[in-house]
Amino acid sequence: MSSPSIYSAIQKLRSLLTKEEKLKWVGIAVFALSTSLLEVVTASVIVVFAQVLNQPEFGQKYLGMIGFSNNLSPGRIVFYIAIIVGVIYLIKNLVAAAEVFFQNFTIQKMNYHFKKKLLHRYAEADYGFYLTRNSALGVAVVGGDAEQMFSNGMIPIASILSESIIFICLIGMVVFMNPSLAITIFGVGAVLGVFVVKVMFPQFYRWGQRMQEAALNSGQNLLQFFHGFKEIVLLGKREAFVNAFQYHSRKKSRIQAVQTATNALPRMVIEVLFVGLFVTTIAVLCLEHESPVQMMGVLGGYLYLGFRVMPGLNRVINQLNVFKAAIPSIERVYKEYNTVALKENYVDVPHFVFEQSIELKNVCFCYPNVESDALKGISFEIKKGECVGIVGETGSGKSTLIDVILGLLRPYKGSVLIDSQYTVSSYQWHLKIGYVPQSVYLTDDTIEANIAFGEKEIDENRLNAAIDAAQLRKFISQLPEGVKTFVGERGIRLSGGERQRISIARALYRNPEVLIFDEATSALDNETEARLMKTINAVSQNRTVIMIAHRLTTLKDCDRIVEMNGGQVRQIISNENLINNMVKNNA
Repeated sequence: MSSPSIYSAIQKLRSLLTKEEKLKWVGIAVFALSTSLLEVVTASVIVVFAQVLNQPEFGQKYLGMIGFSNNLSPGRIVFYIAIIVGVIYLIKNLVAAAEVFFQNFTIQKMNYHFKKKLLHRYAEADYGFYLTRNSALGVAVVGGDAEQMFSNGMIPIASILSESIIFICLIGMVVFMNPSLAITIFGVGAVLGVFVVKVMFPQFYRWGQRMQEAALNSGQNLLQFFHGFKEIVLLGKREAFVNAFQYHSRKKSRIQAVQTATNALPRMVIEVLFVGLFVTTIAVLCLEHESPVQMMGVLGGYLYLGFRVMPGLNRVINQLNVFKAAIPSIERVYKEYNTVALKENYVDVPHFVFEQSIELKNVCFCYPNVESDALKGISFEIKKGECVGIVGETGSGKSTLIDVILGLLRPYKGSVLIDSQYTVSSYQWHLKIGYVPQSVYLTDDTIEANIAFGEKEIDENRLNAAIDAAQLRKFISQLPEGVKTFVGERGIRLSGGERQRISIARALYRNPEVLIFDEATSALDNETEARLMKTINAVSQNRTVIMIAHRLTTLKDCDRIVEMNGGQVRQIISNENLINNMVKNNA
């Protein structure tokens, strides 16, 4: 299988840039051209300087052109020419240094903005999109591939652009000085170029693919190792997970070693070619019966050209190899960027209000790559201020129904409307909801940061109100650092009941109109569940509440119970009938 061309990869890179960023590349090209012209000027003055060292009077006419006296001694002529060469060389290198800084700062700024833009696109993607993906892929794309795309993609392109312009300008100078030598250089360069394009580039692309695959697999193993450490220890599977990581890490290291070692080969070949061409040049000039004095200026120029062109050519080849290895990352980022963003999933409804009801009309939903429907013709209405419970066996569609009401999943048939007109797939609807999941996600941060969740400026009044409402005050007051206490990764330092109360406080911090509890007590023991249900019932006053539970007893304070079975509503039970049924069952 042939590897993608460098041109197609550059086209993909170009399509990912904004108009302003494309203009910055014009600036990079202008900088490169300026440096190239200074390189030509530097090479020219070195040729002159080499000639002046042998024939000082030769430099008199050049100094006369810029206003020097016509009666300078040979020593003075050499001195002034040397000063001019040094100044020009200094200016050339200052401009070259400025070019390198400009290139890197400009491209790294593009890198920062692009990763931010890519993460925004991930944030706008449909929730269902994440249900079919491994989270390690997103981490690899944003943290790895996007970084590779700029560091090993765009920076090499900028370097290649700069070195290529310098190479063309200096070779043009060689053509002017000695056309036959230029033809020889072009011939050798063409042979070397064919070898690089036909042999080395495809190999570097394949190494890049293997590196990408190994990095993804080793990253996935690391995530699994740290996230499942407790189970790994208890099941005695430490070695299995360490060995799995070691396998992919070793594979990546071997490829990287071969790739790095191969990168050094062009330098050795080019050095041999340089010495060979230099010896050939001397032989050709001697055969043309030029005297050693006449040869010094020309050879001085060739030496400088070799000193500048050969390392530059080596850098071009190395950067091309690096770029070729980065093409798999460019392709993955390009594909991800053009597939994840689905802005139509969430709409902006500025005048959104919730005053009457949540109405589900013939809602049908099917997960991707699954044949049977998870929800089948669901229709019922929840009045504002009502407390509705949803019960059913595992797999009956309870959580899917909640995700549809939340607006995270879109039914392929039917609708969920607020007050018969506003869609639940809107940002404004999300702002009215306080959601308490079964599995609470806590960041490795303080209690207050987990309650405010994502807010830099924490509202102390809302924080304290949420803590009191979630009955966390007694627990927090016993902690030496209070709300500044760190909870550990995923709340590992807290009990299940404490994590759930923090989740409730997080939901209440926003002062929502609607509270949704998705099996928030199913993982707790009976005593802890009873205490937490008192908390839930207390905070549910004057709010619309939707609550999922496995047991009917958990939902005894609900106004109605929706019983799910096989993705359908089996029956809706009133609170009065629920209590009667519970009495009969206990009798």
